[in-house]
Amino acid sequence: MAEIGRVPQRKQVTKLEMDYYATQTNIRKALLAVNVANYSELMAKSAKEKIDGMLNKLNRTAIKWTKESVPMAYKEGYSVARTRLEILGAARDVDFNVNIHKYSIEEYIDLIAKNLIKANMSIRTNVTMYFYLVRQAVQGVAQLQAFDFRDEQFISSLIDKAIREGRTRGFLQKLILEHLKIVSMEGQFIQINGRNYNMEKYADLVAKTRLREVQSRAVKNACAQFDNDLVEISSHGTDCVECMVYEGNVYSIGGKTKGYPYLEAWPPFHCRCQHHARPTSEVALRLRGAVFA
Repeated sequence: MAEIGRVPQRKQVTKLEMDYYATQTNIRKALLAVNVANYSELMAKSAKEKIDGMLNKLNRTAIKWTKESVPMAYKEGYSVARTRLEILGAARDVDFNVNIHKYSIEEYIDLIAKNLIKANMSIRTNVTMYFYLVRQAVQGVAQLQAFDFRDEQFISSLIDKAIREGRTRGFLQKLILEHLKIVSMEGQFIQINGRNYNMEKYADLVAKTRLREVQSRAVKNACAQFDNDLVEISSHGTDCVECMVYEGNVYSIGGKTKGYPYLEAWPPFHCRCQHHARPTSEVALRLRGAVFA
């Protein structure tokens, strides 16, 4: 029987990663092109406008990618599930509302687009903060305002330490600028829930995790359409504690089939989880000699 891949829509995931990596690289170049030794507001403004243009383009790219990828992932999950259900001899539920498929796709398009746009907005905020810190470093950094960013906290600690050790203002500027250069080179421009992410890695995380959720929803809906209550979690020798309790087990979707536990959580069980659910039946389990009681 056909299986859902460990990486959902691998080509689409790679495409989003490449788009975010390219933007990350261009943002880094724009930031590092600002000549700190001869800093000017005009130079900073020009760089910021350039980055704003990149982020506007990235927003459009993210929305387009989402509108393409979600239907593809859903179709793949549904197609594989339906093939298995037909082989299992499952009967259609005549009362099933086929619009559920459309609603599910639209729901995830909206959700994933919001995830990516929110991340892109945080990039804009972090870029603004970057220029603020550079400006403070150039001006001597007498005192920083309170911002809820790890850079501000880190730099404030540098200021305190420099004052205690009697360091010169020039030495402090050098430390701060070196820190900002490192942050820029790492490309950790996205900030979600107080944590900074590399842009390419965050795109990978969102794509793999959310598209797996899309496929799970497709399988769940397919089972509802074909009045099938049992699913089996894929098995590939995981050593993940979160997945081990589910891997290879058979569950009841609605708790209607006696002898099988109710499936409380669908894959993915964590970010980038490779597990998926697939329809099965008691007849199929007996035929392969795996009766669960």
